[in-house]
Amino acid sequence: MTQKRKTPTKAAGKKPSAKKAPAPRKPQKKGVPVGRTLKTQDKYLPYKKSKVQELKAKRWVVVIDKNTDEELAIVRLTDEKQPNTTHLPTYRKGNRKDTYFKHFVEIEDSEGNAIRVDGKKFLENAAEYDLSPKEMRFLRDKVLNHSRQSQENRSKILILKKKKPRD
Repeated sequence: MTQKRKTPTKAAGKKPSAKKAPAPRKPQKKGVPVGRTLKTQDKYLPYKKSKVQELKAKRWVVVIDKNTDEELAIVRLTDEKQPNTTHLPTYRKGNRKDTYFKHFVEIEDSEGNAIRVDGKKFLENAAEYDLSPKEMRFLRDKVLNHSRQSQENRSKILILKKKKPRD
């Protein structure tokens, strides 16, 4: 006959000696992710003062690139089909029907400073309004490779990445 082993009860005072190590934490990325949308006003974006144009009080922009100092490269979003815009068929900006993006990359605000999320000029939207990776690939490809402004846009991205001091 085989005998069953008796396991010690909790009353016996024996506790397991091996403690489980806590699960490693995922490092949280600091700053604004690429694809995040921001709110701003047209007066904070570069524009030609000689042109008479209506400046919007609310403008959405999307982050297409950034450097290690959290300086951003952005592209403007719009609701209207205009020259130098492309339709973004799968993205809905709020409750709007159609969203377009302009073919111009901006790395400086209207005062010549680097674009940063500061809570005054540029406000971060909720993550639910982010562009998907597929939409970002389409937007970046169009802006950096398949538009009349692509060469200028690529040079702006290089300036942003090299972090040249601005005079």
